Amino acid sequence: MPDLEIIEKRIASFIEDLQNLKKYQNVTTEDIKKDKDLLWILERGLYLLIQNLLDMLAHIVSADFNEKWDAYTDINDILVKHTIITEEDKMVLNQMAGFRNRLSHEYLSLDTNVLIDIINNRLSDFSKFLLIIKNYCKL
Repeated sequence: MPDLEIIEKRIASFIEDLQNLKKYQNVTTEDIKKDKDLLWILERGLYLLIQNLLDMLAHIVSADFNEKWDAYTDINDILVKHTIITEEDKMVLNQMAGFRNRLSHEYLSLDTNVLIDIINNRLSDFSKFLLIIKNYCKL
């Protein structure tokens, strides 16, 4: 069973970060061109949100399943195998992990249109995974 104190602390931070990013929905390319601080806020906020989500899922896998993993995509496979998430959810999580890697390692060539699309259209994905985690942990 996951350590609920760890999960609850991460959930609180996750909700705060998600709410903060929601303030920037409807952001445009022009907004970012005018305000480089905004780009930094969105990149860092999204990075932290994705990392926190992946850390919570890794904690669940480590606590409840005796399976080895080397990459976040492995965790997602384990979660599908144990019917915690669907194949469709796995694809979304794999995209998130890939984008997290781009934010971390390829930030100089980041396509801001992808970032804008996530902020404007995909934050509901994070709410969905939060619900999955809360239901799994019975919170």
